[in-house]
Amino acid sequence: MINVLHVVLGLEVGGLEKFVLGLLDNYTGNINPYVVCLERKGALGAALDPARVFEVGKGPGFSLSAVRTLKRLVTELGIDIVHTHNPAPHLHGALAAYLGGARVVHTKHGRNYPRDYKKIWCNRVASFFSDAIVAVSDNARDVCLHVERIAPAKVSVILNGVDSGLFAPGARRDPALVPKIGIVARLSPEKDHATLLAACAILARRQFPFTLEVIGDGPLRGALEVQSATLGLDSRVNFRGMQDDVAGLLRDLDLFVLSSVTEGISLTLLEAMATELPVVATEVGGNPEVVLDGGTGFLVPAGNPEFMAERLAQLIGDPALRKEMGERGRKRVLEHFDVRATCYRYERLYSGLLTREVAT
Repeated sequence: MINVLHVVLGLEVGGLEKFVLGLLDNYTGNINPYVVCLERKGALGAALDPARVFEVGKGPGFSLSAVRTLKRLVTELGIDIVHTHNPAPHLHGALAAYLGGARVVHTKHGRNYPRDYKKIWCNRVASFFSDAIVAVSDNARDVCLHVERIAPAKVSVILNGVDSGLFAPGARRDPALVPKIGIVARLSPEKDHATLLAACAILARRQFPFTLEVIGDGPLRGALEVQSATLGLDSRVNFRGMQDDVAGLLRDLDLFVLSSVTEGISLTLLEAMATELPVVATEVGGNPEVVLDGGTGFLVPAGNPEFMAERLAQLIGDPALRKEMGERGRKRVLEHFDVRATCYRYERLYSGLLTREVAT
């Protein structure tokens, strides 16, 4: 049995957090997992077994007290592997593991901070105390090597995966109905919903039939609702807020869009493809490693509403193309991005580290 302690900032609803829960749900019986939240448990954390999730309550900045708390947990729980996510959990978790005699695995989720030297320094220092750095994409690996300058021998790639059983196609919507476009993402600057709304305004002016389902919440909701109203999109755009049944909502869409300016390997993008939805996604981060441009969907430049509108219009007007791309997308997820394969590779990595052999 391998005792694994995941260290995160918190477990609010988001892609990184869903990734961690996906591992917890799909580990084999050989893994005994725990989670520690440096700040607050959050909505997802509160739903976990309280015996397996811990809250530190760390404030801003580096905290020696948090390191001591983590080190105590490592010792008391007999932790073999400390698995960290994000810069602050990486630094605190790596130091605690070093002091407590555990191995360290850090997952680089693809966020690039080219001008944030504090985060770059944080990851670089923490990597010195880490045994393995796992990038979720080739793009994230390049950031590790060329921006954070981590030793190449420590860096490998394990692709994210999703549950293709949960995220599966249902009855296809009648092509005669008004096409439904959907996005599932936090309403925050990096997701760039503003460009998507601008693209929708172009489609509306050109009299394309569509509605947009905006699933998710966040600090920009008010501003985006104002933008939508200003653009005259109130009858077309529905802000749905946080939703529990994302799989069901995806099955009720005709196509999926992701307007982010930065991404790792987006779980919502993979979930949409697993549901046989054609996708329009920005050509950033790991998106080009997921979407086959012209095959499973279309890639568009970030921040370009005209180009996005053009590709959305192409799919709105061609139900046969939507079906063909959606089927190819699910096939791609099944072959390359299944969560069980992701878990298997992490478990091999853990085992290899404990026998001093890094194997993925």
